[in-house]
Amino acid sequence: MNALIRVEALASYHDRKHFHCPTGGLDDYLRQRATQDIKRRAAAVFVAVPSATPQRILGYYTLSSLSIKLADIPADYQRKLARYPDVGVTLLGRLAIDVSYRGQHLGEFLLVDALRRVIDTASTIATVALVVDTLEDSQTFYMRYGFTPLSNQRFWLPLDSARALMANYRPPIPTQEEHSP
Repeated sequence: MNALIRVEALASYHDRKHFHCPTGGLDDYLRQRATQDIKRRAAAVFVAVPSATPQRILGYYTLSSLSIKLADIPADYQRKLARYPDVGVTLLGRLAIDVSYRGQHLGEFLLVDALRRVIDTASTIATVALVVDTLEDSQTFYMRYGFTPLSNQRFWLPLDSARALMANYRPPIPTQEEHSP
């Protein structure tokens, strides 16, 4: 992929109709429910688009607030947290790449963008981790970036681990930010 890529909030001009990711109904979500989730403040939806053709959706992810039980967090990490029964985290509800763009590091690109957004807002909206409910075939992907299991399908990445990951991160694909004057 030679085009510069940027990530932006889902808007009306984005072409949802031609996005294709049949796994787990991810294309159906984008076409049928994403706009309603945004309007109802159930999720924020971000899309990766080529800078030259910003209506074309290459991939997307969703973020929303969630709380999990303190008791569900590994004991060694519990010691670092306030003693409330529930802990605020951010849920990466969906992460999808159009089948035409798989294998081009867009999943990594979108995950890192999500991590940056969570880190940037963590002092405004308290969150201790990014949590994802994985599909079985995606667990290896998340583990590669330091996510660890909380349960069979729920994985998490504590914010301090996310910050450490981002400190040394170099993007695998060119972004518009890197080429701005």
